[in-house]
Amino acid sequence: MDWGEDFHAVFLDEKWFYLSSRRRKIKILPPGPGEDPDEVAPHMPTAISRRHALKVMVLGVVGKPHPDKGFDGRVLKKRVSKMEEYKKTVYSQNFTDDATANGLLKDGQWFDKEVGVVVEGMTLGDLKDAVAVQYFLDDDIRRRLVLKYHVSGNAKKKAKYIDKDDATIPTQDALALRGYTLVVKYKGRNKKSGEEGDKREVDVSCDSDFMTKVMPEVGQAIRSAYHWVLPRTPIFLYLDNAGGHGTQEAVDAYVKALKDDYNVICIHQRPRSPATNILDLGVWMYFQCIVEKEHFRLRKELSALCRTVDRAWDKLEAMKLENVYNRWKLVLDLIIEDGGGNGKVESKRGKLYREPSNEAENLAEEDPLEMDELVDDDADVE
Repeated sequence: MDWGEDFHAVFLDEKWFYLSSRRRKIKILPPGPGEDPDEVAPHMPTAISRRHALKVMVLGVVGKPHPDKGFDGRVLKKRVSKMEEYKKTVYSQNFTDDATANGLLKDGQWFDKEVGVVVEGMTLGDLKDAVAVQYFLDDDIRRRLVLKYHVSGNAKKKAKYIDKDDATIPTQDALALRGYTLVVKYKGRNKKSGEEGDKREVDVSCDSDFMTKVMPEVGQAIRSAYHWVLPRTPIFLYLDNAGGHGTQEAVDAYVKALKDDYNVICIHQRPRSPATNILDLGVWMYFQCIVEKEHFRLRKELSALCRTVDRAWDKLEAMKLENVYNRWKLVLDLIIEDGGGNGKVESKRGKLYREPSNEAENLAEEDPLEMDELVDDDADVE
């Protein structure tokens, strides 16, 4: 069957994102004439642990951009996670993603006279507003700010807190003398009253439970992104069939649900053929580069990295996604040329091999399932 202009392909995959990639080499130019070596020295990325790198897993869905339809190629980005309630009250000093501003707050710069944040007779609510303005804090952080201090002579050395907005804070000299510190309070569940606590996002495995919950959202996002495509026209979703994506029963269930509810046809990639998915082909690499650039000089903390990934997703350019999509059609050409193998996918890259033939595109449009079967099970891609 020839779908023609009604052929629409979207691609789903998941990936770990890091603060910086360790699979690269950095070339550093020497200082030029008259340049101070210390001033032009590059900022080298650091890590808390190279063995246990800070990372977050993200599931992404993209397609070919259609600027004339108002579609930039981005369908859905979702962290592989769940919401979990705090079991007990937790205090932290993660105020902002900016490493410099966060360090100044932790060091107590906010009560210095030169800064001018603390005023005589100020309440905690007033202090929250002043600190938030001075250090550009989010509203969610501002409303959670409390003052922590220790009472001299307390044998147990248990900390006390000022957490009522109408409470008057100590004078500026007393704040410095008694070691008051600002902290962010996350309330845990009250076991006596049963009152729920605050919730946080925690990582989970991309297993049956997660995929079963997220796939209806994927189908809805696809149809919303391709708003001009009639419901009776199928949209093909390409994704790998890794074992970690759930049991066969779960896979069969969400494949059937996507087809019945959204007319989205799942096409599972052949084993060891990442080049048949545009996310693995180049989009993820492009995405990681944006994450590294956006996270420059920010705190090395999981929630900060997650917010950086969100900003990076918004900065994906439609032109780059379309370039990778066109490369994907060329990959299909090379698979056909190699008789179903992957050997020529990496060997024929670059400017000399940019234009795909009509054969690959026609094959994808005529029978996506037949195109999927062309990839050799035993072929391997580095």
